[in-house]
Amino acid sequence: MRKIIVSLFTLLSIITLSAQNNTTGISDNSSLMGDVSVVIIPFEAKMYISDIDRDLAQNHQMNFQEIKAKFRANLDREIFLALKKYTQPFSFYSMPQRDANAELGYIYNSIGYKYEVVPEEVVVKKENVGTKLLSKFKKKEKDSDYIDASIQGGELVSQVDNREKYMKTTVVNEKLLPNLNEKYGAQHYIFINQLDIKRGADMRYAASDEGYKREVKVHYTILDNLGEEVSSGAIKSRFSSNENDIDKIISVQFPLIAERIVKNLVGSDATEVE
Repeated sequence: MRKIIVSLFTLLSIITLSAQNNTTGISDNSSLMGDVSVVIIPFEAKMYISDIDRDLAQNHQMNFQEIKAKFRANLDREIFLALKKYTQPFSFYSMPQRDANAELGYIYNSIGYKYEVVPEEVVVKKENVGTKLLSKFKKKEKDSDYIDASIQGGELVSQVDNREKYMKTTVVNEKLLPNLNEKYGAQHYIFINQLDIKRGADMRYAASDEGYKREVKVHYTILDNLGEEVSSGAIKSRFSSNENDIDKIISVQFPLIAERIVKNLVGSDATEVE
């Protein structure tokens, strides 16, 4: 009888731990090294910008580091879940924390960042249609990505560039991808470069009932295992200025963004893999 009670207690502990992992954004450890198709690299701690952390902190009794960590883990988790429908992903949240920190430290020291002019994807809620969504894809011509500069009266004159930009990953350590390929055997790498959560500045929304909308913007780069770019850009999702529930922001906005990132890897016509 005592053995049965101990066994039941152990099973309950495992189930409880699993539930805690899922709610905090820890991905299931179903991706094994050497048998994965896509590796997800979460954004570096310094690559997080938010205008609303003070409101979230007051609403949830969380500090700023906890808020950032929760957003980071859950964005990774949603991309992992979106990928699972098509392929075998790997999340560093499935590794022991010390090992994950060491591996990510090596990756972050091997890459750089640079601003590029959009294309970007914007995911917005369609007004007055409940949870139905409208996706728009905006593309800029390649020859408009650059700003000309000239010398006038002995002074360098350049145009101020106010166009929307996104943060892009560049690989500066030529050994990075060969090392990752040897360890994980992945075909693709999704780099989440930056997460912005800001008060919307677009005056087109100023006349709405909400006054303004907040905005989640995820910057990403997808590379294949040879270092060729598959896709990069920024995906934005807008939500109410009155929304200070971090769990609701994550549960509504992050799956939309994750699905768009994954579709840019697998293609819009891809079918789900059981």
